[in-house]
Amino acid sequence: MPNLTPSPISDQEIAKLKESALFSEKGKTKFSSRILVIGGFLTAEQLREIATFATRYGDGTVHLTTRQGVEIPHISYEKLSLFKRAIEKSSLRSAQSGKCVRAITACPGTYCKFGTIDTQLLAQELFKRFGNRKNLPHKFKIAVSGCKHCCSKPQENDLGVMGVGNFAVFVGGMAGKTPRWGDRLSFDIKEKSKLFNIIDAIIKWYENNGNDKERFGTTIERVGLTNLLEYLKSLQ
Repeated sequence: MPNLTPSPISDQEIAKLKESALFSEKGKTKFSSRILVIGGFLTAEQLREIATFATRYGDGTVHLTTRQGVEIPHISYEKLSLFKRAIEKSSLRSAQSGKCVRAITACPGTYCKFGTIDTQLLAQELFKRFGNRKNLPHKFKIAVSGCKHCCSKPQENDLGVMGVGNFAVFVGGMAGKTPRWGDRLSFDIKEKSKLFNIIDAIIKWYENNGNDKERFGTTIERVGLTNLLEYLKSLQ
C-alpha cells in the first residue's frame, strides 16, 4: 500500500499561503480561506458560491468572523490549488492579509432608523481608496458606524468613523490581548473629501512613525497623540 500520509508543509510555504488569506489549521494539513467582505454585505449569488465552495472543497460548513468576514474552513492541502483557481473565476475575492489595510467593517447605516450617514457607501469608498495600502508597520483595521450606538465598534479599530451628523474619527483602537480604546480626534469633519484626506494623513503618520510589527495604538502611546494631532493640524 502506498504511503498516503501527507508530507509536512514547511513554515515558509504556510507563510506564503497566509499572504493569500489561507490560514493553516492545527496539524498543518488543512486550511481556512478568508473571503473578502466589505461592510458586512454579500449578494445572494456570492452566498451561493460560498456554499458551493464550502461543500466542494471543505466540509460543508462556513465560519463568520468577528469582523464580518467569511471563512471556508477545513480545506485539505491537496485541494488548495483547485480551490484558488475556482475563487479566481468567481465573483468572490480573498481577504486582505498581512501588514495592510484590512477589509472595512460597517453597520447597515442607511436603513437603520438611527443611521446618520451612508455607512455602506463610505465603507466601499474607503476600501477603494485605502485597500491597496500595504507595507505598513502592522495590520490596519477600519470600522464605520452610522451613529453613537457604535454597533461596528469604531473605538476598537485602528481607525473608526462615526456618524454624528458630521464625521467623528477615532484612532488607535485595539481588541485582542492588549485592548486599547481609540482616541477621538479633537475635531469633527463635515466634508467627505476632507475625511479622506485626514485618513490618508493618519495612515502616512503611522507609516512614518510606527515600528515594525507595532500596532497603530501602540505607536500613538509611544510617540504621543499630541504629535499626531499637530501633524494633522499642520496639513490643514
